[in-house]
Amino acid sequence: MQTVLIADEQDGRRSLLASSIERHGFEVTRISTLRQCEGTALATMPDVVLVDGTWATGDPLISCSRLTSDPEFALKSRIVLLSKQADEDYLMAAAPVSYTHLTLPT
Repeated sequence: MQTVLIADEQDGRRSLLASSIERHGFEVTRISTLRQCEGTALATMPDVVLVDGTWATGDPLISCSRLTSDPEFALKSRIVLLSKQADEDYLMAAAPVSYTHLTLPT
């Protein structure tokens, strides 16, 4: 079964994403902190890690960078960074650590 880790500090959005993805047959792990995201992702090597791009308690780009610096993780998992920011500076900063960046509607 394909596995997805959802890292978002907002419980409502995390639950909405998880229930939508679970309906399509994926196994979903819900994470509420970036530290948990890093530890769980490296321990379980999910197929996809969905990371919210805006956190009050940390920098998701730094966490994603730590994940992609692990050679095994880089081979087995993909990161999707979700954010409302679409400015050029943010996209340039996200490019090395995110395989996919989805800009959400505001």
